[in-house]
Amino acid sequence: MTLASLIRAVTLCVAATAATMASAETIRLAMNGAENLETNSEYAFVMAFRDALAGSGVAVEVHPSDALGSEKERLGQTAQGLIHVNLAAATTPASMSPLLRGTILPFFFRSSAEFDALMERTDLLEKINQPLVDNGLRVVAFNQRGLDAGIFNTKRAVATMADLEALRMRALNKGQVAFFDALGVKSTIVPWGEVANALQTGIVDGYVNPPNAALRVGHTQYLKHYTQADLAPSMRAVLVSEDWWSGMDEDERARIADAIKAGVAANRAWVVQWGRQVADRFRDAGVTVTDLEPGERDKMKERATAVYKAMLGDDGLAAYESAFSKVR
Repeated sequence: MTLASLIRAVTLCVAATAATMASAETIRLAMNGAENLETNSEYAFVMAFRDALAGSGVAVEVHPSDALGSEKERLGQTAQGLIHVNLAAATTPASMSPLLRGTILPFFFRSSAEFDALMERTDLLEKINQPLVDNGLRVVAFNQRGLDAGIFNTKRAVATMADLEALRMRALNKGQVAFFDALGVKSTIVPWGEVANALQTGIVDGYVNPPNAALRVGHTQYLKHYTQADLAPSMRAVLVSEDWWSGMDEDERARIADAIKAGVAANRAWVVQWGRQVADRFRDAGVTVTDLEPGERDKMKERATAVYKAMLGDDGLAAYESAFSKVR
């Protein structure tokens, strides 16, 4: 079964019984990747979301590849209702809702399945949304970018902490700087759009990301080493405009919610199927894949836990621990 046919099948299964919206409208959906089903897991969400709304009188207007601005710019537009659905970095609104910082903490979740259970079966998502709603935003779901994050670099096979300590890594934000500091690794914050140049010029030697990240944007021309470290589930947020969301009637909101469920199901199915292709794609790109030596991941995890409290605070960490107790 092809990726496209898989997406269609999942969409039909989830959305078949949903009611049709009476009112016509256009949903503006923004994303930061290309409309490419082969490399972009979030586009699987987009396809299924759009297909689930087909025939309902609702059109989905897709704006890919940062066409409507950077992560920060799109966040502001979503809060204003100019964008209805925004596929965003999970930590972009973290200044409003610090609990979102937990979604990218290394070694915090045992698996992506546990992440999903935490959001679906506990009140954690409600707590995340409390301050966001006051700012015109709401997280309604999470997309998975790919397999759990590992370590890419330009210089060497990384199998031990010592190997990693010899590199300078690209950091996403101050939280990731703190993580690398805890590991004894030098890092520099580099915006995603500038990463290719930073790798090419040696400003940084690598980054932490799921396998498809480097393949999707062509960074494998520089990054020739990948370590399967399973650092964290690679989640991004599905943000919506709260004014738009709360302004719909019950039937309309249920219809959109069903389309979102279809999108998430297609996204997870994409990750499973794509995961079977990783080894071949890395081989074709000339990327060497390395496993951590026994005990090295435990060393990393022990050091990384030092940043949890600093990133979340006492109350935030307690909220996660309470949620974990309900799913473990």
